[in-house]
Amino acid sequence: MPDHAPMPQRVRLPDFAGRVLSLPDTPEAWERLGSGDALLLLGLGPGRPWELPFARDARPDAEVFWLEEPETLRRLEAVRPEVERRLPEHWRRVTDERAVELAGRCTVLFYRPGLRLAPDFWGPLLGRLNAARLARQWNATRVAEEGGRGPVLLPGTERQLLHQEVRQALGEAGFGPVLETVPSCKDEAHFLPAWEQLPAGRRPVLLLSVNLRGLDPDGRIFYLCRALGVPVAVWFVDNPWHLLSGLRLPWWREAALFVTDDSFIPGLRAAGARRVWHLPLAVAPQMWRDIPDEKEAARLALNPPLFVGRSAFPERERFFAAARVPPVLEQEAHSLLERATGPADSPHFHWWLQKFGFFPWPGQDVRCAGLGAELCSRTNRARWVRTGLAAGMRVVGDAGWRDLLPDCEVLPSVDYYTDLPEFYRRAGAVLNVTSLLLPHSLSQRHFDVWAAGGLLLSDATPGLEIFSEALTRPITLHGPAEVPSRLAALRADPSQALELRRAWREHLRAGHTYAHRVARIRGALDI
Repeated sequence: MPDHAPMPQRVRLPDFAGRVLSLPDTPEAWERLGSGDALLLLGLGPGRPWELPFARDARPDAEVFWLEEPETLRRLEAVRPEVERRLPEHWRRVTDERAVELAGRCTVLFYRPGLRLAPDFWGPLLGRLNAARLARQWNATRVAEEGGRGPVLLPGTERQLLHQEVRQALGEAGFGPVLETVPSCKDEAHFLPAWEQLPAGRRPVLLLSVNLRGLDPDGRIFYLCRALGVPVAVWFVDNPWHLLSGLRLPWWREAALFVTDDSFIPGLRAAGARRVWHLPLAVAPQMWRDIPDEKEAARLALNPPLFVGRSAFPERERFFAAARVPPVLEQEAHSLLERATGPADSPHFHWWLQKFGFFPWPGQDVRCAGLGAELCSRTNRARWVRTGLAAGMRVVGDAGWRDLLPDCEVLPSVDYYTDLPEFYRRAGAVLNVTSLLLPHSLSQRHFDVWAAGGLLLSDATPGLEIFSEALTRPITLHGPAEVPSRLAALRADPSQALELRRAWREHLRAGHTYAHRVARIRGALDI
């Protein structure tokens, strides 16, 4: 058999997190940004860039400029000493400032793996380069000079979580228009035209993303906004580490982060996040209904209690496909759950993270902790609802409840904006069971039930600490065993239940609407 030449080994360098990265040297590893007579290489790659088609096909008299991140260049030279020495004599090395100046008249080619090697160098540079491309064709002015608050980028659609509520609150705060699509930075053909379509070329005053919506994994949009002077705020409504597990690069550390669960703030700061604030959920404005009078409240108190919620994490199987939980650890968690009185002493997400002993980012190992917390959360919901069923509770949710509680009659899911408020208002009480993926959180029910004129009972989530004890003490349960007795007490004293409704509604109107949350974001970012 003929001998085969061994496959050439790729150059391998550590990425920003110390993970080994094999560097491709094919033309496909280069991304074209803009066009012009000269050539600008952002990153040299591991091989001989002068032999690649874009260099060979350039005109003989074409100017060629290049820039490499200094530490990457040092490492490449250690592996391939001939790289810089053998560059054609007419190729000129430039600074990053000069690269931005040259970009407008050059065909720019960016070595994409460079983002993994040196994201803190290439991310900001690409942002400045794209901003400079815009500046030449976009006469953006500060909105403050025009006497208005200006456009806001709010990626998403009205079908998505919180989009309608935040959009309405932004409009009421004087921002406008609210733009629901953020143009891509990588779509070369449409990049400039899309950004130029902003009203009158006005620079946005904020990009507000719920759960990273509209932001690309590489951080291109983030760095462009930063270069344009547009603050970027990310509101993590779900588990932050689950959402961040989909990102490989660290740009998110420099964004303004808001979390509905303040127990995540120390971990995010330890991972390098520079600005993190607590921002709970709030009352959805569509939920407000008239409060029942005393006679109707006494009648409603006799109605069955209600639980509304999913039986499991949405798209759980897909998200946790590669995650595993050791059976011994799962057994320990369930033993702890049986003794728990609330989310704080349960096997919640942080408990699982500590048991696994790994750092939550970068990578997707954190999903193992999430799977453990979700399995316990599912069991926990079932034990609370099982106790509620004995007190006549009805369940509104998905078919998965029949697997957890075979004898449970499950009412089909109802529309959040139209039907659910009436369900809340007419229930004898509505039970909230906190997800162990967000152990210090408040759910939308903590706000919406009262707005709809209903009465809430909640497990002892630490998130309730943002309210006064006078409001929370009568509705807080320290374990499923308290459900029947608390329901009986409320039924025996309907006037107290009515007074609770009034006090909660007054308090929520005064400080816990989405308008208040938008004001909090504005204040934090000094907008």
